[in-house]
Amino acid sequence: MNAVRQVLIEDRRWYVLDAIAQMADRRLNEEIILVGIRDSGRPAQVNDIREDLEHLEREGCVTLERYIRGPGRQYWIATLTAEGLQARDNLRTVPGVASRKPL
Repeated sequence: MNAVRQVLIEDRRWYVLDAIAQMADRRLNEEIILVGIRDSGRPAQVNDIREDLEHLEREGCVTLERYIRGPGRQYWIATLTAEGLQARDNLRTVPGVASRKPL
């Protein structure tokens, strides 16, 4: 993977954590995350966000609930973990996630 693409992915993952962290219950669905990422000027598709969420789940930053909407359609809800909040606040280094300062 080229270096610029990797930086963009890591940056987007930090923004995913930040979006979830801003919710009072630390939960957010994939559609709202996608809209927020796109509105911030970052290109993203549903598959990009799902890949990010799966990476963050493997790293212990989020837990995912996957619901079936219909044939071939799912709905994901991500919940931020304590580790995910630490990564968002740059108190924990997570491979594949940029270190940034919250807004």
